[in-house]
Amino acid sequence: MKTIAVLSRKGGTGKSTVAVHMAAAAVAAGKRCALADMDPQRSALDWARMRNSPWPRVIEGRPGALFTVHRWSEREGMDLMIVDTRAAADADAAEAARMADLCLIVVRPNFFDLQAAQRTVELVVNMRRPGLFVLNQAPVRRNGSEPRVIREALETLSGFGLPVAEIGLRQRSAYQSAIRLGLGAQEVQPDSQAAFEVNSLWQRVAERLWTAPARPYQAMGRSPDADAPLELSYG
Repeated sequence: MKTIAVLSRKGGTGKSTVAVHMAAAAVAAGKRCALADMDPQRSALDWARMRNSPWPRVIEGRPGALFTVHRWSEREGMDLMIVDTRAAADADAAEAARMADLCLIVVRPNFFDLQAAQRTVELVVNMRRPGLFVLNQAPVRRNGSEPRVIREALETLSGFGLPVAEIGLRQRSAYQSAIRLGLGAQEVQPDSQAAFEVNSLWQRVAERLWTAPARPYQAMGRSPDADAPLELSYG
């Protein structure tokens, strides 16, 4: 069984949004997926209550019980467990990072999130686990170009020594509209830009978990309009 820890030491970054969308994408890809909700806000559990499907298996993770949840998931034959951690420097976040095959560090392109990201990186590096930044809630393009805040965020994140996912998520109402229905944006609007972002991010994550190395990023040929998916390049 593979394990993903979704991490951020700062609240409000959208960890739960990334976690539930990755879980829904995993299920669509045929994976038996468990989602451990360790966040006291229980956002993933609220999402699951609205969902008309037993998959993914969303489990309430109580403090100190993550190891037990992980062992249960293995016994149940899960292919993947995703851990939605709390936004705090607690033992459960450290345990999630320690057992993870991949740590997704969710960060928004703003000063406070980028400053807090360093502490999350320290956790991942101290646990000697692979990490991947996911840029979330990014603003739309302006006059065909990415806003300066995105370029500055990439420059800052590149200095932390961990890779940045080539696909990020923009600020889109489609994500929250889908969550209120217990769904992912890719399930509600499979041909939307949000669906493209989620499915592309899942593809990169799956490549890192089940194949190595991940294939190099290539532009997807999308038009550079304001609503275009967030495809990040480093040249």
